[in-house]
Amino acid sequence: MTTHSVSAPQGLGTLHRRLDALRPLRGPAVPDFLGGVGEVVVLACSSRGGSSMVAELLRYSRELLHFQAETNPFLRLAGLGHPESRTGSDALGAEHAAALEPWARSVLAEEMARDAGSAALECDENQLCADMAWRLIVQWPELPLEPLELVETVRRAWRARPHRRSTGAPGESDEAWCLLAVLEELSGRGLPVDPRYYDLPKEAQRGYPAPGTGLRAPGDFLVEEPPFVVARPWRRADLADLRDKPLVVKTPSNAYRLHFLRSLFPQARFRVLHLTRNPAAAVNGLYDGWRHHGFHAHRMEKPLGIHGYVEHHEDNQWWWKFDLPPGWEEYAGASLAEVCAFQWRSTHEAVLGHLSDASVDRMTVRFEDLTASPASRIASFEKLSAWLGISLTGDFRRAVHHGIRPVVATARPREWRWKERAALIEPAIDRKTADTAERLGYGDRSEWR
Repeated sequence: MTTHSVSAPQGLGTLHRRLDALRPLRGPAVPDFLGGVGEVVVLACSSRGGSSMVAELLRYSRELLHFQAETNPFLRLAGLGHPESRTGSDALGAEHAAALEPWARSVLAEEMARDAGSAALECDENQLCADMAWRLIVQWPELPLEPLELVETVRRAWRARPHRRSTGAPGESDEAWCLLAVLEELSGRGLPVDPRYYDLPKEAQRGYPAPGTGLRAPGDFLVEEPPFVVARPWRRADLADLRDKPLVVKTPSNAYRLHFLRSLFPQARFRVLHLTRNPAAAVNGLYDGWRHHGFHAHRMEKPLGIHGYVEHHEDNQWWWKFDLPPGWEEYAGASLAEVCAFQWRSTHEAVLGHLSDASVDRMTVRFEDLTASPASRIASFEKLSAWLGISLTGDFRRAVHHGIRPVVATARPREWRWKERAALIEPAIDRKTADTAERLGYGDRSEWR
């Protein structure tokens, strides 16, 4: 068993020791994972720009590899999150990949190797229980969760699921029901876990009141950002998979880490799928997220003064939500709409800067084309599949043709919803933001659905 806690930064040591205890149960990691990946496709997009929906649709393809969720937890476990990275933001460059300490490189390689894969057709009970325990420990790092005991708690809940028919919410998956049963047991032991921090249907939250704006962050030290992910039956990639199948990497803050990722996977063909969305709709989605009880990304050392945000809960002044772009300090006392416009603009400027290198293999997809109509969505995915070199067949084809339920949505999606906040959003779209919109093909505001 590899032990990383000896060299990990202060505050991560206990967490690493707990995760180390799970490694024998999660199975061996693919050796030289970072060097073994043959192709990386970075889904580059602003937060609330539609990347969760696109990534979830792509997970239906058996010809692609994914991580179960975003990459931020891996980076934080390796001491590469803010402020440990010392870049002052979410940015990481090629120099940070080259200078990785051995323990940090080992953490990235092993944790990524145990998570990279695809949805499993059949469930491996041992792996699911260990994976769910791993994710619970990462989601609640401040709680005294004993790893091996937690695995058995998950196992008991999983085996009890055939008797759940009268207690599960409509459409609730077996793994979601299992997680909720585990959370109930942990809550019964006095641990402050809460299903409202998960990406679950409201009817699955089992009697908890709607949080509104009165729910604080789930802890002072976070590794995974809420809404938390539910572990699912998963087929871990082997060496042949890594060589033959593209690995899709989806995390909006990776817009500031593209050079880092190119260097982290030195043998991989590197490609960028640039997903765009008009600024008004994306800013509106970001605004919703900042006012939501999730999406806590960074606990700040100094209190924020963001108007329209900090006054809604006393805890808000300490939490920056979503990605942390370089230059964020200038917006620590701005209006919330201005912060959201800054985040949208900064993300796409970073991606466009990377794509100025003509050697980067790239494709641009408009979120509006994925949501305008089923025909438009199908046509877009036909082009995307051809670019990825995969077939649009089977479950993947059915998901693209029929659509999927909203993923990590704060409100029911509909066109022109941003108009309800037009008085806030339009003034926030300043000249620099409008220039970026024009570069992305959104110069005509009458088309900002």
